[in-house]
Amino acid sequence: ARLRSQAGYMAEAVPDGDGFLLIENHCPICRAAAACTGLCRQELEVFRAALGREVVIKRTDHILGGARRCAYSIHSEKL
Repeated sequence: ARLRSQAGYMAEAVPDGDGFLLIENHCPICRAAAACTGLCRQELEVFRAALGREVVIKRTDHILGGARRCAYSIHSEKL
């Protein structure tokens, strides 16, 4: 969350059961992402690559889908 905030996403990590929710309250690339939705898909893939195969990441909120933020549920695959 700290790294994402430094990149302009106003991010926070909130405990969520056995995992956490990564919340991005701002999207500095929103206009570009609206024109090229592949950017959002790549963001999710970068998170998956960075956190490893034993972690499950699902987008739960998406600004381009009408939500006020982007959020990702992150937890161990063993759940």
